Amino acid sequence: MYGTIRKYAGCGDLKEVNRVALAELLPVLRTIPGFRSYVIVDTGNGTGASIGMFDNKAAAENANQQARAVVQRTALKILLPNPPEITVGEVLGEAK
Repeated sequence: MYGTIRKYAGCGDLKEVNRVALAELLPVLRTIPGFRSYVIVDTGNGTGASIGMFDNKAAAENANQQARAVVQRTALKILLPNPPEITVGEVLGEAK
């Protein structure tokens, strides 16, 4: 399993980011074979992060490309004015 973390600085209203992401981005992510889950985290002081989980690296990288496209064509472009710091890596353990 692979995870992708996108860290955003200088965010607008994170509740609005969450609303738009769930309405516009999540449906796109769900079409990617290997998609597992997606969450947004308010990390404080106008910063946020999203965490996506995928079956494999190709799905995680595809999701990053799709996310970039969704941000550019939606209100997220204004709400997330700075490019994210993106980290993709293999998940070493999972607890539920």
